Amino acid sequence: MKQTLSVNGVAVVSRDENNRVVNVQFLPDDEFAQVMEQGSKTSGQLQLLRNAAFDYVANKPRVRSNSLLIRKVRHGRLSGTRDHAFQLTLKVFAAEGIDWQKAFVEEPIEVMTDLMGPERMREILKEALNRLNAKDS
Repeated sequence: MKQTLSVNGVAVVSRDENNRVVNVQFLPDDEFAQVMEQGSKTSGQLQLLRNAAFDYVANKPRVRSNSLLIRKVRHGRLSGTRDHAFQLTLKVFAAEGIDWQKAFVEEPIEVMTDLMGPERMREILKEALNRLNAKDS
């Protein structure tokens, strides 16, 4: 059943510099003793005060990452970021029951081999293994 409530009063709407509504207040001509608890919505928060005035405050806009996907891997992604960097993100859930240490080595090798080719990857891996062997000696 849909109900409609009609109340006379004054509404005040505030906007930010981008013309987005950031605050709405409604002040009724007649006061009633109705109270409503504050609720949260994705777009903002609305509260009905004891004097039946409405108060609305918009949530701040969500900032999106704006990263550019370069390659997807089984447990993550290689991206270019908005500050002109490269980022490799890997995430393995314990519930998957896999060797996460092995995945954290193999998946970057796979994605980089795909990007630069197997010959260049072999060169880089040989250099890295030679450095490791030299440290062990």
